[in-house]
Amino acid sequence: MIPVDERDTSASSGNAPDVVVVGLGPVGITLCNLLAAEGVSVEGVDAATDVYGLPRAIGMDHEVMRIFQNVGAADALAPAVGDYRPSEYRSAQGVLLRRFESPAEPYPLAWPPYLTFLQPELEQVLRDNAKRFPTLTLRTGLESIELKDPHAPILTLRDRATGETTRRTPRFVVGCDGGNSFVRRSLDIGFEDLGFHEPWLVVDMIVEDEHAQLPQTNIQFCNPSRPHTFVIGPGRLRRWEFMILPDEDPDDVNRPARIWELLSPWLRPDQARLWRSATYTFHALVAETWRKGRVFLAGDACHMMPPFLAQGMVQGIKDAANLAWKLAHVLRGTPEGLLDTYQAERRALVRDVIEITKRLGRVICELDPEKARARDAELIAAMEAGQGIQIRQNLFPPIRHGVVAHRADGSLSPGVGEPSPQPWIVSPGGRTRLDDLLPSGFVLLLAEDIDAPPALLEQARKLGVTVHRISRTRPERTPLAEEDGVFAAWLSAKGACATLVRPDRMVFGTAANVREVEVLLRELRSHLAG
Repeated sequence: MIPVDERDTSASSGNAPDVVVVGLGPVGITLCNLLAAEGVSVEGVDAATDVYGLPRAIGMDHEVMRIFQNVGAADALAPAVGDYRPSEYRSAQGVLLRRFESPAEPYPLAWPPYLTFLQPELEQVLRDNAKRFPTLTLRTGLESIELKDPHAPILTLRDRATGETTRRTPRFVVGCDGGNSFVRRSLDIGFEDLGFHEPWLVVDMIVEDEHAQLPQTNIQFCNPSRPHTFVIGPGRLRRWEFMILPDEDPDDVNRPARIWELLSPWLRPDQARLWRSATYTFHALVAETWRKGRVFLAGDACHMMPPFLAQGMVQGIKDAANLAWKLAHVLRGTPEGLLDTYQAERRALVRDVIEITKRLGRVICELDPEKARARDAELIAAMEAGQGIQIRQNLFPPIRHGVVAHRADGSLSPGVGEPSPQPWIVSPGGRTRLDDLLPSGFVLLLAEDIDAPPALLEQARKLGVTVHRISRTRPERTPLAEEDGVFAAWLSAKGACATLVRPDRMVFGTAANVREVEVLLRELRSHLAG
């Protein structure tokens, strides 16, 4: 347990943190690590005294793992992380309706495109990792009880053990405090309801019989008599999710005897141990605004989505990565207008992800037998036409608004708003992921055959952009020689010779020649000037 520190860090004490993060779940603790890695003075507070010990989220993607890599936590996370199997949709008769797969190696971001994990272990690793940063303090057992004036935030906290109250007056507050967010309620921010409210039972089992006959892939059972889901977690963790039918009582469905009835097609009670069961209503909601003054929302505090693509925590971590670099830049003197791009970028994208997830949820949750038969016929026809196997990551759109480069006609150049590639770099000392060799901040990555004139290099330097060439065939020209041609292939597919990459490793823009690189740098200067 991380001890509570009861000292007052209000402005009058002269040591107010730049940022207070409320909530130390996976989104909040990630944001704390990201800010501290940028040298920001940050305090993370949570009402609970320790990490919640049961699993909740179970899937994450390569962008999230890259974020953990960039705060130095990836190696320590290895024991908590597992493979993510392909996902299949099957009819009540067991017929394959749809299949989601991941791209083959070499992976575009150096990490497997999707992974499973154990949330309690992940959160603990990130809390332990926080000890690396001298500007980061975590305080637990502190309940947020009042938030005044979002334009000059005054946050009051109460020690749950002693009842003592303290006050914080940071430059910024970020609410990462979940679906029932105190911060969101204090700001009187409502949700846009996107029209999905379905009750489900979630059951996590530790399988103790290695001979238990269980599926070898994740499966969405699109059975109108009861839609349900099977997910293979790390190690011996297996998850089942069962839709609660309209005439059922959630409390009754969540009784151990009833749970074992539902699990009986797969397991006997002597083959597995019940770790957790809980009933949820899966929602599709997005907060009307994600910022008031100098107070922000991230994660479940500003969006909730059905779990059918395992995007809830993933999108929250991406909120944190998007907001962290912008707060750090503003704290170093960039105009505060940069912070307006947080909502502009993230809300539209998250809303799209929710709509995509909701559409898949409607497919899975169909209870009408006639409509289910029509759905099955349509999906089977798509499978027979070669259209039923999809790459999960291809479902999601890129960033389209905010700090991204536009062409003269207002369109986005190829690759804008996507995560930039992260190839493996080879050297006499071994192989390393690209980000581990790059500084934080904006970077300009060049193909091996482009020569950057001194004027361009000076233009980049003045903006704080570091310039690096990545070689594929002539490693003598640069210390960054990639192993599998991932970066070169990506540039070729975009018709580009260079890419300007943001601190969150998202693509600001691509360029086909030196002149277009210069245009990118000028546009970046405009964005950062406010």
